[in-house]
Amino acid sequence: MSVTIYDIAKAAGTSTSTVSRVLNGSALIGDELSAKILETAERLGYKKRAIRKQKSRAIINIKLVLGQLSDPTLPLFYSVPELINSLKKSVPDNQVNIICETSTKPEDLFASKKAANIDAVIFAFCHVPKKTVAYLKEAQIPFLALNRELADSDFISYPNTDEMKKLTSRVIKAKNSKSAIFIQMNKDLDVTIERRNGFLQACAELQVDAQVETLKSLADISEDFIQDLHQQNCQAVVCMNDIIATSFIMRSQQSCYQVPRDFSVSGFDGSSITAVLPKKLCTVKLDMNTLGEKSGEWILERVINRSESPCQIKLPGQFISGETL
Repeated sequence: MSVTIYDIAKAAGTSTSTVSRVLNGSALIGDELSAKILETAERLGYKKRAIRKQKSRAIINIKLVLGQLSDPTLPLFYSVPELINSLKKSVPDNQVNIICETSTKPEDLFASKKAANIDAVIFAFCHVPKKTVAYLKEAQIPFLALNRELADSDFISYPNTDEMKKLTSRVIKAKNSKSAIFIQMNKDLDVTIERRNGFLQACAELQVDAQVETLKSLADISEDFIQDLHQQNCQAVVCMNDIIATSFIMRSQQSCYQVPRDFSVSGFDGSSITAVLPKKLCTVKLDMNTLGEKSGEWILERVINRSESPCQIKLPGQFISGETL
């Protein structure tokens, strides 16, 4: 029976992904560990399979982790095809194979034999568990988080807190409101917390009363809910995302209220769902093409050029003034 990288990993006391990288000539693994793995492979009689290459192009395998889509509205904000196309265009001289995954657990990310050939992992719009971060660092597998900020790790993100703070200030000042409300769903998500913090910071600086409403579903935006806000003279409505903002505006119209006459309303993300509205929504657009391009540049530097320089990029969101303030 031929010797596999699993046999080498077990004998060397390391992971299969680390063995794979050493056997493929990666410079990301330390000299001492590399020497141990190569010695173990030789001692066990390992013979490397011939790998087909496409001329001089490097073939890069990227695991793209999308997370569990517990929120069915997420695809309306984040276009995965747009992200992937932009990423590949940024690495034109190489073949990038994208393997999608929904689990962020290390035992699932590297469950199959082919997983040993993964060159890097990109987590797109999902929480990255500390256990997974520790595993990837120990295995010396490059990884990147998109629109999530990880301490001491690579990320490319939009500054949700800062952008929401600036947006909230605009909404409040539009009507010189004395109170404002932040409408959210999934209150414990990282991105929700970041945006809520931006809202609260703006309210504190402008010295206005801040309310936070957590919806179980969009159906909670009822006629009674809107009437209560109107009676409280709470005219500044800051929504966690464009879906909530769109629902609020449509329900307001059905309840004989008008935006922006009765309420100033903002969204967030720049979703295409806002095209159903009669007026252009005030929002902050997070551009997927830019996120994909920067991810491709990260692959070039971290995976192909084997750079060890940290990558922590905050991209500016694009403010869309709209007609709802």
